[in-house]
Amino acid sequence: MAKSERKPKTVTKKYLARSQREERQTRTILIITIVIGAIILGLVGYGLVEHLIVRPNKTVAEVGDNVIKVNQFESRVQYMRVQLLNQAFQYYNFYQQFGEYGLSFLQTAQGLASQLAQPTLVGSNVLDEMINDIILREEAAARGITVSDEEIDQAIQAAFGFFPDGTPTPTVTSTIQPTPTYDETILSLVSPTDLPTATDSPDESEDDSSIIDEEQDDAEVEELDEETSADEPVQEEVQAEADEVETTAQDDESEESNLPEETPTITLTPTITLTPTPYTTALFSQNVDEFNDMYKAYNFSINDLREIYAVELLRQKLIEEVTKDLEPIRDEVWARHILVETEEEALEVLAKLNAGENFVDLAAEYSLDDSNAELGGDLGWFNYDMMVAPFSEAAFNLESGEISDPVETTFGFHIIQVIGKRENQISEDEFQNLKEQEFTTWLIQTRNEREDIVISENWEDYVPTRPEIPQQFLLMLYE
Repeated sequence: MAKSERKPKTVTKKYLARSQREERQTRTILIITIVIGAIILGLVGYGLVEHLIVRPNKTVAEVGDNVIKVNQFESRVQYMRVQLLNQAFQYYNFYQQFGEYGLSFLQTAQGLASQLAQPTLVGSNVLDEMINDIILREEAAARGITVSDEEIDQAIQAAFGFFPDGTPTPTVTSTIQPTPTYDETILSLVSPTDLPTATDSPDESEDDSSIIDEEQDDAEVEELDEETSADEPVQEEVQAEADEVETTAQDDESEESNLPEETPTITLTPTITLTPTPYTTALFSQNVDEFNDMYKAYNFSINDLREIYAVELLRQKLIEEVTKDLEPIRDEVWARHILVETEEEALEVLAKLNAGENFVDLAAEYSLDDSNAELGGDLGWFNYDMMVAPFSEAAFNLESGEISDPVETTFGFHIIQVIGKRENQISEDEFQNLKEQEFTTWLIQTRNEREDIVISENWEDYVPTRPEIPQQFLLMLYE
C-alpha cells in the first residue's frame, strides 16, 4: 500500500512578517550590545591611556628647553610628603621622651603636620625646588662645574650612614681669634667700667633689648620648620637637635668691669678623624633595596635620590664659586640709644644732648628700654641683622661719636649714638651661614632675571596627597 505524501506547510504573509520583525529586533539588540561594549572598552582604554601615558607626560613647568613633567613632579612631591611625615613622627617621639621640656618638639611636629595638611603648599615648595635644580644645573654647566659618579656614591653612602673608609668623627682642636681693640673715640665716649667684654651682645642680657629684630628671629624659626630636608632618607639633623637639647650646658659669664686685655682668645673647632665602622657593603645594599621597595608605590627610586644629591653637590660647589670673594669678616657697630614714645620727646632728648647733657644720665631718665636704660642705653656690639631694619640702617650710617636724629621703629622713637665701628672676624659656622645668605640672594636674582620660566596654570591639579597623615597621629598631636 503506497505511503501518503505530506503536504508542504503553507507560509502565510503574516508568518513571514513576524519572522522578519523578530530578525530585525535581534540584529538591533546585537548592534546595541556591541556599541555599548565598544563604548565601555573605549572609556576604559581612554582612562588607562590618560592615566598611564597622557597625564604623566603633561607639562607642569618649563625652564628654557627643560620640561618638568607630571610623573616627575608627582613622585618628588610624594617623596617630600614621606620625609615630612617621618620627621613629624620623630619630633613627636622626642616630645614624648623629654616631656614638658620638649614642647618645642611637639610644636615642630604640629608645624610639619600643618604643612602636610596643605598639599598645595608642599607642591609649591617642591615645584620651586625643581625649577631651582634646573637653574643650578645650567649655571654649573656654564661655569664648567661637574660632579662625578664617585662623589654621588659617597653622598648616598653617607646619607645611609655607610662609610667604607671609616666613620667621620669630630675631634676638638683650638684656633686663635683676636679680641677687639678700642680707639681714642671709644675711650672718650665711654669710661672703662662701661666697656663691654669681647663677647657682649644685646641678646645676652637677662631681658633682651626691645629693638632686637624679633620678627627676624621668628622668621628664622619658621624657615627652619619649613626647610625640612626632603633629600635625606635618614633624619640625622632631627636626632642632632634632640641630642643638643639633652646635653646643653651653660657657659660661665665674665664679670670683669675694666678694659679687656688685648690678648688672643682660644676657640674650639671640630676636625674630622676616621674610626672603623661595622656597616658592611652587604648591609648597605640591603638598605638600598629596602629603600626602593618602600618608595616603589610612589614611583621614586634610589636613582631619583641620586639625582637630588647630584644637584646638591653642584649647589655646594656653586656656593664656593659664587661666594669666592667673600671674607669671614662682618661689619659691626657699638651703639647706645634712648627709646621714647613720641617724636616730641625724642627731640627734647636730642636738644639736651646737643646742650652738653650726659647721654648715660638721659638714658636712665627717659629711655623706655628697661633692658639697658640703667646701663646708659648701651647695646654693645651688634651686626646689621641683629636689629630691626630702620634702627640698623641709621646706626650703620653714623660715624663714631655721632648722634642721630629721631629714628622711628615699631617700638617708638630712638636717639642713637654710635660709640665705635669694627670689622669682626666670624666663626666658621657663621661664615657658612653668610655664604648661604649670599648664595640665596644670588639664586633669587638669577631666577628673577629669567624670562623663560613658564608654570602651567593648572599645576595644582597634579599635586598628590599621598601619603596622608594618619588620623590617629593627628589626634595624638592635638590631644
